[in-house]
Amino acid sequence: MEILTNAKYLVVQTAFPGDSILTLPFIQELRRLDPEGQIDIVCSPVCQEIFEVSPSVSNVIPFDKRGEYKGFRGLAKFAASLKETGYSAIYSLHRSFRTTILVTLAGGDESIGFNTASFSFLYDKKIPYVFSDHEVKRNLNMIMDYPGDKWKIYPELAVSEEQRQKVMGFIEATGGEKRIVISPGSVWETKRYPSKSYAEIASGLSAAGYKIIISGSNSEKDTGEEIRRIAGDQIINSCGIFSMAETVELMRHSELVITNDSAPTHFAMAAGAPVLTIYCSTVPEFGFYGYSDKSHHLSSDVSCKPCGIHGHKKCPAGHFECGTKIKAYEVIRKVKEILDDRT
Repeated sequence: MEILTNAKYLVVQTAFPGDSILTLPFIQELRRLDPEGQIDIVCSPVCQEIFEVSPSVSNVIPFDKRGEYKGFRGLAKFAASLKETGYSAIYSLHRSFRTTILVTLAGGDESIGFNTASFSFLYDKKIPYVFSDHEVKRNLNMIMDYPGDKWKIYPELAVSEEQRQKVMGFIEATGGEKRIVISPGSVWETKRYPSKSYAEIASGLSAAGYKIIISGSNSEKDTGEEIRRIAGDQIINSCGIFSMAETVELMRHSELVITNDSAPTHFAMAAGAPVLTIYCSTVPEFGFYGYSDKSHHLSSDVSCKPCGIHGHKKCPAGHFECGTKIKAYEVIRKVKEILDDRT
């Protein structure tokens, strides 16, 4: 696809933090191809920070679809404000009906979206959504073909000096040279490896001499505290202390990140940190796996798996074997293999 020069681009991605992190390689490529272009991003308010610390983004435009811009009237109002900029090209990386209507009403010179998006016929150009590709490559397909491993472009986040100092102060205060970050949260229940099992892992690795830091948002503070309560007071519960960008900075100073099939896997890509992803109800084949040479995963063999691309609020079969079948000692053994290979 032809890339313009000194153009005005709008990229629309209003999905979850993990999807937002995986949007950054696409934006970085736009910046590389048009260094002087204006690249704006429409995102959900919760993901605003991710794009604000991207060196490739010109302007971040939060779209509060549940607040000021709720309903069709709010959507139309928001689209009208975008239309005033006169974008050369609008790329829609989100496939919802609302996003398609937003892009259409925003009225850029050209609109580009996936052929699997709701009402995709409204886009000027429709790009095949290749299910066998990684999400990063699927997004990059909107620009051009990236053969082989050329699509493996890692997200870039540039935290402020204040944010960096906050993380370094935490590291100095908590001590320990060998840090392992455990991020146990996910929006979807069936993606969450059991807290009790995470506690067993934390306890075992702590006994082996590692400083274990539980990481997550403020809403995951109770989960972090449950793990700390079971595993022991030597475990650090940092949930709610750090923003997403600061969490990436914390991971940069860690030996390993252990997490679910969720945003922290992609945070690790931005941090350049080794990561072990535990797949419960989902599978790597969905295209959201860690894609660096430092990425590893564990997944159970259960007949009813996968039960959905996003997971569920509760196990449809009622037994959650996809999570309970992976034992804590298996995770610890895998962690030791990963860390031993690095020495």
